[in-house]
Amino acid sequence: MAVGNMFTSITFAPIQGFIEKSRKLRDLYGSSFILSYLARGICEDGMSAGCEVVSPALLNVAQGTPNQIILRGSYPYQRAREDFYNRWKQICTVCREWIEYHLPQYSYTWKRDWDLWSNYAWEFFWAEGATIGEARRNIAKRKQERDWVGVNWAGESSTLSGADAIAWYGMGENTAPHHRDWGEVSRSIKDFYTQMSRTPLGEAFMEGEGREQLSIPELIKRMVTYQPIAQRLGIEKLDIPASFADLSRWQENVWTVWFQGDGDNIGSYLMGLPSAEEAKNLHDFSQALMEWGDRTLRPSLHRDLGRIIYAGGDDFLGVIFGKQAKQSTDVGRICLEWFYRFPEVWRKHQRPITVSVGLVVSAGGVPQRDILQHCKETEQMAKSKGKDRLAIRILFNGGNYLQWHCPWNLLEEVLTGYSDREGGKNWGHIYSDVAVLEQRRAFDGRDNQIAKALLSIYWSEKVTERVAGKIGEQELTDWTINLAKVGWHLCSST
Repeated sequence: MAVGNMFTSITFAPIQGFIEKSRKLRDLYGSSFILSYLARGICEDGMSAGCEVVSPALLNVAQGTPNQIILRGSYPYQRAREDFYNRWKQICTVCREWIEYHLPQYSYTWKRDWDLWSNYAWEFFWAEGATIGEARRNIAKRKQERDWVGVNWAGESSTLSGADAIAWYGMGENTAPHHRDWGEVSRSIKDFYTQMSRTPLGEAFMEGEGREQLSIPELIKRMVTYQPIAQRLGIEKLDIPASFADLSRWQENVWTVWFQGDGDNIGSYLMGLPSAEEAKNLHDFSQALMEWGDRTLRPSLHRDLGRIIYAGGDDFLGVIFGKQAKQSTDVGRICLEWFYRFPEVWRKHQRPITVSVGLVVSAGGVPQRDILQHCKETEQMAKSKGKDRLAIRILFNGGNYLQWHCPWNLLEEVLTGYSDREGGKNWGHIYSDVAVLEQRRAFDGRDNQIAKALLSIYWSEKVTERVAGKIGEQELTDWTINLAKVGWHLCSST
């Protein structure tokens, strides 16, 4: 089929904010599913309009389709936008009608509020160009000319964000706020969620007796992970755990590990390929990374160890949990064993690019939305410190944290090569030394001789030399101090 020499670039927003406003792991799965559903819909309708999908390569996966879409051919703006919003409206309608059908005892006045979310939840960006690069530059300009309507709510608000109205049958009632009996409203909301928790949907994953009250987008995220609703949307392969009870361990005051990764310098890599085959290069690259995420990354994390929440090519998010992980060292040993092997897993896509990963080891009381923000920051730290590395952040209840980074080819050598003064693995020795030296202000910042001395005491000469060659002279002192602290929390055997 001839598709012409035009390229169409499409994306939508917000992505990161939509993901981060997820209170539970199930909601993260729902967010990933919705984003993939919308992106895949654009690709499928673009093909029906006579275009060829350049990127992303389409696989039979419900979670992980990237939202940066390139089509060969002209895909008209009005058609693309209309199809995109119709798919989102279908999700909203299916969820709303499911509740109304299963809870017919209420008089619903909330359709206007659902319509507002149907119409104003997303920004849609579209541009064309004679080349892929031109189409991308044009869409970047469109993003700077944002024309977006946000939804302002009055009255009661979500228990998560304090910004979005709680979804309940009477939320659209046309009564002035100062005339409403807010005590009665509160009781009605609690009753509504109690009754919802007794439906098949609620029995699957909602907290009982009305303790959990959700906004419309929160409710949608939760509902799309319910298999009968997913099937009504035409999704047969929705890879979610049958039960999330074993995955919600942060609610039991145990430590969990979250990680977020992204390929390095992909734009430069693609630009270095023959320009005459720009579209083929991008498609082949996308296919290789999508297949890697679905067929290599996901299986590499055993289900007893954790889950890959989404894998959109080179961009991925996952969680590792440890049963009865009451201390950071309990889950630290588990996750590090997997990350020592990660470079080998990464290379299986057979593309000459590196990857940076942010790893957050979180205490049990930290809200999930905060953890996700720390994942994003820690990944950016890995990028800013030189890329091709793992950055680790240990996040405590209250928001304090420790962090350290290391190139992949030094990670296992450094963390397993430590030896204390008795020849064991008690990181308390170097931890205590660093604490005393900091108290005496021995690390004056002008040179790194003390840091080098510490490394030579606790590591072999070979490791010390490799570290000194990889870590910059100006950074070596801070790097060694942070290594001692992070190592003590993750690796100490006593």
